[in-house]
Amino acid sequence: MKKKTPAQLKKELDKYFSLFIRLRDSNKEGFGNCYTCGKNLHYKQVHCGHWIPRNILITRWNENNCKFQCAGCNLFGNGKPLDFEEHLRIDLGDELVDTLRASRFQIFKIDSIWYEKKISYYKSECEKMLPV
Repeated sequence: MKKKTPAQLKKELDKYFSLFIRLRDSNKEGFGNCYTCGKNLHYKQVHCGHWIPRNILITRWNENNCKFQCAGCNLFGNGKPLDFEEHLRIDLGDELVDTLRASRFQIFKIDSIWYEKKISYYKSECEKMLPV
């Protein structure tokens, strides 16, 4: 079996992590509310929205940084970072949000083993949560 490249592993982790966030933030029928505007949608119709942008790897797969978000807010509203942060401060508290914000400056090295462990974990979690 051919070994996957880091880019392939990153893409696979993104797929399962996104599904995990969308399932985590939806009910047993698969519906949830957009974190920033409240619109009720099915998990297949929404995105995994990030408060700190995805290009910052240390927070890209941080569950506190990611929420169920409609395309309108995530794409056309650029993620609505001010609304996102306001909700995070209510849900997580100022200290955790400030720690998350500060963490974006940390160096984060990722290897294939790290990717493979995360992929395995999120894939397994998704299988447990998928609506019947």
